[in-house]
Amino acid sequence: MAPKKVILWTVLAALFCLATAARAALQFDAFLGYDDTMPERSWFPITCELQNDGPPFNAVVEISAEDFGHGGLVRRFPIDLPTNTRKRICIPIFSTAGRWDVRLIDEHGKLRGEQLLDRGRVVKNGLPLVAGLARTTAGLPVFPEFLPSFNQDSKYSAARLQPALFPDNPLALEGIDLLYLSSERAANLSVGQVNALVAWLQSGGHLVLGVEQLTDVNATPWLRDLLPCELTSIVTLSSHDALSVWAKRASSTPLAAATPKHGGNFPAGSRYRGNLPGLQANPPAYVPGQEWADDPEFDSAPLEVAKGSLRDGAWLIGDATAPLAAEGFCGRGKITVLMFDPEREPFISWKNRGWLWAGLAGIPANAFQAPYATIRASRLSSDGIFGSMIDTKQVRKLPLGWLLALLAAYLAVIGPLDQYWLKKINRQMLTWVTFPCYVVIFSGLIYYIGFHLRAGELEWNELNVVDVLPDSDRAVLRGETYISIYSPINSDYELGGQQKFASLRGEYLGNFGGNQESSRAEVVQTGNNFDAEAYVPVWTSQLLVSDWVQPSPLPLKMTVAQGSADWTVTVENKLNHDLEQASVVLGGRFYNLGPLKASERKIFTLGLWAGTPVEDMARQYAGAFQNAVQNRHNSFGNNATAIPDIIAGSMAASFIGYIDRDSGPNDWNNFTAPSTLDLSRYADGNFGILLAWDAGQTLTADLNRFQPKRVRRDTLLRLVVPVKS
Repeated sequence: MAPKKVILWTVLAALFCLATAARAALQFDAFLGYDDTMPERSWFPITCELQNDGPPFNAVVEISAEDFGHGGLVRRFPIDLPTNTRKRICIPIFSTAGRWDVRLIDEHGKLRGEQLLDRGRVVKNGLPLVAGLARTTAGLPVFPEFLPSFNQDSKYSAARLQPALFPDNPLALEGIDLLYLSSERAANLSVGQVNALVAWLQSGGHLVLGVEQLTDVNATPWLRDLLPCELTSIVTLSSHDALSVWAKRASSTPLAAATPKHGGNFPAGSRYRGNLPGLQANPPAYVPGQEWADDPEFDSAPLEVAKGSLRDGAWLIGDATAPLAAEGFCGRGKITVLMFDPEREPFISWKNRGWLWAGLAGIPANAFQAPYATIRASRLSSDGIFGSMIDTKQVRKLPLGWLLALLAAYLAVIGPLDQYWLKKINRQMLTWVTFPCYVVIFSGLIYYIGFHLRAGELEWNELNVVDVLPDSDRAVLRGETYISIYSPINSDYELGGQQKFASLRGEYLGNFGGNQESSRAEVVQTGNNFDAEAYVPVWTSQLLVSDWVQPSPLPLKMTVAQGSADWTVTVENKLNHDLEQASVVLGGRFYNLGPLKASERKIFTLGLWAGTPVEDMARQYAGAFQNAVQNRHNSFGNNATAIPDIIAGSMAASFIGYIDRDSGPNDWNNFTAPSTLDLSRYADGNFGILLAWDAGQTLTADLNRFQPKRVRRDTLLRLVVPVKS
């Protein structure tokens, strides 16, 4: 072989080896949701793991829903990758697209890696999403089987999480309703992961802890201080009948009995997301897929349990002499401590452990029969309710009657009138001139009408729904900021969320829109904050939603005591400005407290049976909410707004769970809403809910980075506190 050919082949081989080495030097993996499990209408994470053993470079992780053809809402996460580094990033995602395209693009625009993630298992029907940080796969929570005739591919199960991939952003945890945590795994969590878990718990999550060893708990300060009990020793119980009694009750409780008439969906602290059809007045007979099975071997087997004393909780199963489970509250969330290890014998082999986990998750027995396991009909999104309330009033709709009249006039002019006039003057050939003139005239008329009805000034309308989570003498604020931007031109508008944790999503369309987001924007997630550019077409409004978590001074304070015939409510406005209107929900009833002045403290005495049932208050808006969401995107129709009272409408939307209570499984007017919006589960006698309207104010920095001509900002503050007897 000629020397030149030898050199050429050597160079090509070297280049090939270098290219192969370069590819091997970069590892890029993406993981969807919680062990490939996603909620239907809440935040969940896409976690990316990157390892670079090659030359350093800067890159962007880009995530888009392939359903839109890389359109819609695109998220980007900048990241630097020095040599010999391994990084994990967690990006909060909201909608459940059919496929996600996750791409790694370097600073030169070159594609360095790509993962196509097909939609995994979506937890449907409003069932809670259960996840577990377990020691073993077999130790995860299990649930009763569906009927044999039902599709077993949709078997309800828990998602297994790994400590390395556990999110450190509380927004990314919000898709989880119940989290099982093995005490051994607790020590493996980082500070950021612990803070995210506690924030998730305070905002309404349900944490179930399985105790393996005392040192796992007592040597982990954050976990030890969080529990409602103090653990002191390990003993062996030869009898644990209370466990079977409690689980058997869960196996025979249909939904209608499991749901208090005045209590919304499920008990406080159980972020049960939806309303199964069993909420209808006459649910069908209960036919479970898995009956209760007697298990004498489990009943006679000794069980090691932890003993201790209660601090601020109560015994859920058993008592102080034979403790099996304790529970307590942390903010709006609930902590359940299993005083035994559910991943060891004899519990791991118990035939009925699925019913215990179903009871802990708040899932009624008839949720496991086929009629309830099927996919529910399409539903309306709660985003449309707030969108209709804050949409610009500059734009008016052309009534359908006038549109038809204009069309009839156009057809009459270009048809019989044109023919009659030209025939009368005997100039039929002029139709080649008159017809284009008619088109120009009517086009100008239509443009004039459109301009008159839809043209206006650049407008920003903002409504904040802010949950106040007390934390000693301060608070953690969990907010949803609904933003409506009206644009008189085709333009991009810059936004930015600088709260401790913040992200942006588009308007959620619900099942009618395939669980997608409708708005068009590019979001750059800079750590736990975001910068964004939202595109708004000419003469239209776009709805965007920013979800955020932010520490803050305590803006409101309330205490509630229940007497024999009345409630004693003490409310304090700790802000430096007046609150326009305040209301309170107690024992399932709605009371109007009136305005609160700046720094004012007031005491109210309210009759137990006074006020308005909160169920009636919410349902009186059901028709208005349904019409608003269905007609919101129509170009023609009534010019009048469907929800004229934004204060009462916002408060009613906070109890949207009551609206669907009598809906059937095929009711297309059911509402779907994020679990953080609905406060129905707190509307019983155990909690008091304060709703305060802060007109023209916001508690965080402005999101808009442009100067609109018109601006309106309002805030609904929501505070939930336990009732003292």
